[in-house]
Order: sequence, then C-alpha cells, then structure tokens
Amino acid sequence: MPDPSLVSTLIAVALIPVAILFTYTLLSVRKGWKHHRLTGLIAIIWDLTISIGYMVLRSVGGGVGDGSLELTGGVLAYFIIHGILASIVIVLELLTLFLGWSKMKGNEVGKWHGKVSNVLFFLWWVTFLSGEVFYVVHYLL
Repeated sequence: MPDPSLVSTLIAVALIPVAILFTYTLLSVRKGWKHHRLTGLIAIIWDLTISIGYMVLRSVGGGVGDGSLELTGGVLAYFIIHGILASIVIVLELLTLFLGWSKMKGNEVGKWHGKVSNVLFFLWWVTFLSGEVFYVVHYLL
C-alpha cells in the first residue's frame, strides 16, 4: 500500500465540511430554512479554493507522496475520469455563483440557478465520493 501524500490527506479531510455545507444548502432550500445563500456560497468558494489549488499543485508535481502509486491501467483511467468530472464541477460552481448573483439582481438568466445547482449537487457528490473511495481503497486498505 502506497503512502498518501500530506496534500491528498488534507484534501480528503477538507472536503468533508463542503459535503455538509452542500447538503445543508440543498435541504434548506427544499425545507425553507434560512441561510442557504450563505452556506452555498461558503461551500462553493471553499471547494473552488481546495479543488483548483489541488489541481495546480498536482499539475506542477507537488504532493505526490513517496511516488509508489503507479499511474497505469485502471488507476490512470480513474484519474483521467475524476479529473474531467472535477473540472466540470468547477465550471458548474462558477456558473452557479453567477446564476445565483443574477437571480438576486432579478435578471432573467437567474431562473436557471436552481436547475444548475441540482446538477452541481449530484455531480459534486459523485466526484467527492469517488475521490474519497479511491483514497480509502488505495491508501488505507
């Protein structure tokens, strides 16, 4: 079993509060609770900061642990698919922020905020869970 990098461990842990915030935001909208704008904004900004920072760090070769994780076959395919999904999530997060702002300003395009947010919520969870499962399977088991 390869040793996880410190950066991978920090990311795996740091995304858990984002999951809580995203879930609270979705539930608050559906149940009429308060603060969904704030929790949604914090979740998206937190996730964007973590995700973009991690991608930049990994692309310049940082945080690779001891190098014993071989990027071949299934692992390489996983990273490619996971990276594409994470990139789509980043675009959806930026779009959700824009549409939420547009909705607050009363712009017509803001009507898409809820639909895009639902797609973002689903795709974010798929990406998050796939990353967490990969971390557990490859580094902890």
